[in-house]
Amino acid sequence: MKIQQLDHLVLTVSNIQLSIDFYTRALGMQLITFGDDRKALKFGHQKINLHPAGHEFKPHAKKPTCGSADLCFIVETALEEISEELNRLNIPIEMGPVRRTGSTSPLTSIYIRDPDNNLIELSVPT
Repeated sequence: MKIQQLDHLVLTVSNIQLSIDFYTRALGMQLITFGDDRKALKFGHQKINLHPAGHEFKPHAKKPTCGSADLCFIVETALEEISEELNRLNIPIEMGPVRRTGSTSPLTSIYIRDPDNNLIELSVPT
């Protein structure tokens, strides 16, 4: 088998609307609704499906847990601009900018948290 790419991942969230607001407002993702009024956040060629905690769609992870994700997104915008925008939105930067190692190149990253305290890394290839 040879994996080509990631299609989607699932986040278990405590509040669907808070997560939608954060990811669309702060990270510029697009809300999509599919299936039986399910919610997802689209970016590039991928999406994040949102499962409400306690009401996860089957099948699901063995122990779906809010706040257990650690995600890295490659961004096209300069980190300085992103930092300014996060400041305007009162979203604290937890760390960065710092140098990291990405899957295809070195990265410069900043870290923030979403409403469920998932760690979100925003990175520019360097």
